Amino acid sequence: MILTGVVLTDYGVYRGRNEIDLSCPPDRPVVLIGGRNGAGKTTLFEAVRLCLYGEAAFGAGGSAGRRGGRRKYEEFLARRVHRDGGGRASADGASVSVTFRFFQGGRESEYEVTRSWSAGGEGIGGVGERLDVGRRGPEGGRFAPLDAVERPHWQQFIEGIIPRGILQLFFFDGEKVARMAGGGSGEDGEDEAVRESFRALLGLEPVEQLRADLEVNLARNLTGGGAALRKDFEAAKAEKEENAKGIARLRERLAQKMTERDAVRSQADALEARMARIGGGFAARREEAREELAAARSEHEGACQRLRDMCAGALPFSLVPARLERLRRGILEDQDAQRRRAGRDALEEGIGRMLARLDAGAFRAGAGLDAGGAKRAARLVADAAGEESGGEPEGGGAAEPAMGLSQSQAGRLLGAIEEAGSAATIGGLAEHAGAAAAAAERIAALESSLARAPRDDEIGPLVSEARRMNAEEGRLEGEARHIEEKVSSGAALQQHLNSKLRDIMSRIYKSEGSERGVELTRKVQGVLEEYAGRLRARKVSTLERHLLESAQTLLYKRDLIGAVSIDPETFRLSLSRPGGGELRRDDLSEGEKQMLATALLWALARTSGRALPFMIDTPLARLDGGHRDGMAERFLPAASHQVIVLSTDEEITEARRSRLEPHLGRTYTIDYDGSGAARCREGYFEAEGGAGTSAEAREIAAV
Repeated sequence: MILTGVVLTDYGVYRGRNEIDLSCPPDRPVVLIGGRNGAGKTTLFEAVRLCLYGEAAFGAGGSAGRRGGRRKYEEFLARRVHRDGGGRASADGASVSVTFRFFQGGRESEYEVTRSWSAGGEGIGGVGERLDVGRRGPEGGRFAPLDAVERPHWQQFIEGIIPRGILQLFFFDGEKVARMAGGGSGEDGEDEAVRESFRALLGLEPVEQLRADLEVNLARNLTGGGAALRKDFEAAKAEKEENAKGIARLRERLAQKMTERDAVRSQADALEARMARIGGGFAARREEAREELAAARSEHEGACQRLRDMCAGALPFSLVPARLERLRRGILEDQDAQRRRAGRDALEEGIGRMLARLDAGAFRAGAGLDAGGAKRAARLVADAAGEESGGEPEGGGAAEPAMGLSQSQAGRLLGAIEEAGSAATIGGLAEHAGAAAAAAERIAALESSLARAPRDDEIGPLVSEARRMNAEEGRLEGEARHIEEKVSSGAALQQHLNSKLRDIMSRIYKSEGSERGVELTRKVQGVLEEYAGRLRARKVSTLERHLLESAQTLLYKRDLIGAVSIDPETFRLSLSRPGGGELRRDDLSEGEKQMLATALLWALARTSGRALPFMIDTPLARLDGGHRDGMAERFLPAASHQVIVLSTDEEITEARRSRLEPHLGRTYTIDYDGSGAARCREGYFEAEGGAGTSAEAREIAAV
């Protein structure tokens, strides 16, 4: 199947007739449609699904629905009639047409599906809806009404070509992939997606219905003791059906809450963008900035005080290292002179006492010396003592201390000199000076930012509104989690009831009466179970192979995943490293999770065996640059025989568009003129300077 065109007439933001040709050569399968946020990309994406499936598109994840109920659907159709800038309807109705080529039985046919509605119809909400399906053969000509199928069955005919159950595999948006990667609305978003899509791929609904009919038929034909079991069976079955309805209602409520939360988040994002343009981000943290300024000033004063303390100490001496060295040597020489002087004084005192003894009469008498002999002996002793002490220094007279410092004074001076010349002192100077300079820079930056920040009366109302929206988003998120818990409880009860029904059936098999029918039923159910099991195992094996190939293609870490396995019963996905160890999805980055979710959708689509086009809305919005390149270069050209991409210029930039050029069949840009109307023109952002225009410049231009 190949989509050849879409026509939107007065639909949503599209005023009048807007025709988009989607046909492209086989070797150029990518159709690139660009548009800024709010221009109408998602509206186009939604319109194609709505045209093909109508109200049923809501159950497949349509952004308009997910609310349920015919009344809500018709109210939605009424809101999708184009309105002008003042909010008034500018037309009586709207329509969407989708044309596609389909190959069947070796022949190609082209179909046109048109869904139109107008106000004042016979619907519940005053909206009349009409579905038309036309066919044009290979010979060409006009589309003729589909006469091979009666009009009431035209919707079933379309779903036979494009089964609604696998729609989400070929028509999906980046937000859906992000929710799958982040866990979705269930315990495990990827596993839930596998379960839902895989059931549709297997086509086991007739088998399950046959098994249920066999169980009912068996229960109705029991007698005696089997009658009580039949009663238990019917009660358990009724409880199961009621519980299933309750789960469905809860899921509708959950979808509604998620829609409301997304709407609030969108409004909050727009408000935050407005605040950012006028400096609201800084205004919101003004008090924090003032505290930072006070801390920076305190740090600056502390660093300056430490510098002053160093300057008041030994630091200035470090500026004259040569003089410090001479002073140090002088102090040491002075101390040495003091020591020699003290030794000489002591020696002279001893010599004096000795001379006095030599001059004494008792010594002369004992030595037999006269007065002259005693004096000569004393002179000899004095000369000998002078030679022993080293004599007098050259120049005459003993060297005298030049400074006259005490030992404690000399010690303090030597310590100060050593401190002034140490590396720690010089390093401390650099450290404190650097800290003072850095603090001064922060002070200047903070003072400048505080001066530029908007006043409280400018930003205050916006901040209050942003807080209110964030609180509302939190409330809706809490309600959604509460509903999720109820859904989980309901799912657990459903499993319990299934187990209870199987137990009752097992007891029925053992009961009396209808033994032959019981045995036959058991054999038929065994065959059905075996058939379902074999088909499930074969499809699971194919899906595992496709998933591994897709993941290794998309992830730029080619050796990250070595193997994948999917449980055939629970459909739980497990990953392994190339070396064989387990790879938990919690170990993956957010970008890798999203790429894995995309690979899963791609693998499911390949496993389906259906040649359907891909239509993807904002596929790269939450990816980093590397993964965006991988998606653009490896996924988009190879995803299918036709890939329609709805992108912003931040996703498919000019550089990525250039690399996609060999695969581009057509390019368009959706322009929103600001008066409530959007138009689609050929070319990808060329008319406004290309995708390289800065986001800030585009935002200013939009304002």
